[in-house]
Amino acid sequence: MQGNFTMKSIIHLTLLFLLNAQAFNANHQQDQCDNLCAIEINEIDMSKFLSGTDEEKKHIAALFDRTFHEQGVTRLINNNITSELMAKAKEFFALDLETKMKYNIDRHDITTSGYKPLGFETVANYKNEKQTASTDSTEAFFTYFKSQPKQLNFPADKLPEQFSEIIPEYIFKSRQLIALVHRIVDMALGLDENTLDRNYTNDDALFSSRLTRYLPTEDEHGLAFGEHQDYLGFTLLQNDDVPGLEVNIDGRWFRVDSKPNTLILLGGELIQRWTNNYWISILHRVSAVKQLRFSVLFFTGPDVNTVIETLPCEKCLRTSSKYTPVSVSEHLKRKQEATLQKDR
Repeated sequence: MQGNFTMKSIIHLTLLFLLNAQAFNANHQQDQCDNLCAIEINEIDMSKFLSGTDEEKKHIAALFDRTFHEQGVTRLINNNITSELMAKAKEFFALDLETKMKYNIDRHDITTSGYKPLGFETVANYKNEKQTASTDSTEAFFTYFKSQPKQLNFPADKLPEQFSEIIPEYIFKSRQLIALVHRIVDMALGLDENTLDRNYTNDDALFSSRLTRYLPTEDEHGLAFGEHQDYLGFTLLQNDDVPGLEVNIDGRWFRVDSKPNTLILLGGELIQRWTNNYWISILHRVSAVKQLRFSVLFFTGPDVNTVIETLPCEKCLRTSSKYTPVSVSEHLKRKQEATLQKDR
């Protein structure tokens, strides 16, 4: 009897030790990667939503809904967007500064296509707060265009030769992809078909691309691009294989690793306002980089005359509206003016 009791005690104590050791290891690993842990992002298969069965489409819409409610960021696979524009961006940014400055944007004209040199902007100031962040360690090339396929706001032959053919094609494919994303949104939120995309179909809708080169800085603990939320609709983001993108979930920063042939999809502030905070516009940033890093972004926004108020979806209306209605133009003006580095 004594021997059995002793053996049971030993087994019990051994199990307790193993469980405590596992808990210690888990907590230790968690501590070791605080603010550095990679986050697993749900993947949305665009090809299945485009040509899958009704059940597959419902599953994708449900996953999209849950993802933007809990995290505010997802990864799009089978999306029909190649890395060709990324390669052309690297060619352009490798040019000497004098050549790039031929396409320079007037710092007070923030909706004109062209080149933005290092020191042009401070995106972390977008909330209209007093200038507290240094300028971002980036240079960029912006292109603004109309809703209709391949229509730029200036002739394509005015683009640098690296972009004259590829940017119109990229715009066309990205606009198609965003229209498909909007169809998923309608299904995910139980809205009538074309509820979201109809706000994006005329020439007062807002579409732009941003090609960015992130430059190494002396401060390894600083940021290449300040923390912010995008302030319009959905954003498509394509990164190279250099790490840097980080997202904030429940007050904690996580690393988002790159994955070949995929795009990151983020929701801007208008998505959060439209859904009455049911979906998240995630805070994100780019950490300091030790080598050159590149990204291609596609920003989308509804007609500037659209008044943003809570959508008629059951999940969005479970609580009273948290925002007063605001036109896109009013919202946009406040946000864009705040990103510019003010003269002192």
